[in-house]
Amino acid sequence: MRKRLMSVAACTALALTALFAGTAWRSEGSAAPAAQAAAPAAPADTPALRAQYEKWRGEFKTWGKWAPVGQESQGTTALITPEKVASAMKLVKNGIVISLAHAEPQTVAADVAAAGLFHRTTNQITDGGTTDNYSVSYHGQTVAHIDTWCHFFENGMMYNGVPVKGNLDAEHGCSKGGIMNWRHGITTRAVLYDIPQLKGVEWIDPNTPITRADLEAWEKKAGVKIGPGDIPLLYTGRWKRRAALGPWTGQVAGYYPDTIPWMHERLPSFIGHDFNIDWNPRPGWEGMRNPIHVAVLNWMGINIVECLDLEELVATARRLHRYEFLITFAPLPVEGGTGSPVNPLVYF
Repeated sequence: MRKRLMSVAACTALALTALFAGTAWRSEGSAAPAAQAAAPAAPADTPALRAQYEKWRGEFKTWGKWAPVGQESQGTTALITPEKVASAMKLVKNGIVISLAHAEPQTVAADVAAAGLFHRTTNQITDGGTTDNYSVSYHGQTVAHIDTWCHFFENGMMYNGVPVKGNLDAEHGCSKGGIMNWRHGITTRAVLYDIPQLKGVEWIDPNTPITRADLEAWEKKAGVKIGPGDIPLLYTGRWKRRAALGPWTGQVAGYYPDTIPWMHERLPSFIGHDFNIDWNPRPGWEGMRNPIHVAVLNWMGINIVECLDLEELVATARRLHRYEFLITFAPLPVEGGTGSPVNPLVYF
């Protein structure tokens, strides 16, 4: 009887509602209607970057590099070799473990649409315990999560030339390009990119994108940089600003398009951020959905881990003067899934 009650108390049903195709990418950029404001002017380099972006679409493709075109591929995750894992494990010196996931959103806010709430329902409470059910649409602005190739595709093709037709449907989800590619988890080296410290501010203005020059200036200041299979964790102070000024939507100090060649050269396994990875607003890029998402998930085979809460990590890294460390996380092994909530852990 005791074992039975313990089993009942420990049982949790988890229902994940992932968004597919067009509805999926829309949630990445907006959670709730934002107040109308005058459209900002496009930066002077926008026409040149848009032209280069179209060239990069072909030049930076890694289709066929780690698996034959048309077959399943982990993309740059394949660069996390056993030797890479062993090397990353040696970064653990202090025995300090830090979570990078914010508390799951259970209240509607500017950056949490009603559809994006994490619903937790307590079931029957007995003398011996209880259970609960979870339901979450995690592709948004507040749940720490990873993506997959079948979350973003172009011209009927996922990463590595996997056709959408025949590999994605509403009943079964993603038969290829889904979350099961990462079911064994990620263990690798991560590097913190502390841009507020670089610029001497509490947080980065959400209207200010992060450029390649910013990333390389931080590397020079901190003396560390990412290499193949690593994960850059871009810190903009999103959660600190949210706590001080309240939630917002529509503006993200995300990766600017001139960082795409940097990503192609470095070949990280994932791109990390404390918000969505794409910069926003994007004047001059109208009609193009999430250019950074498309570049990494569809061309280069680099996955995404975003909406991370990096505040405790930043405080610890600054105190220890250490900006590289071991990171681990794993998705829920949901067959057909377009991604998964995660609770990444870093180890000093």
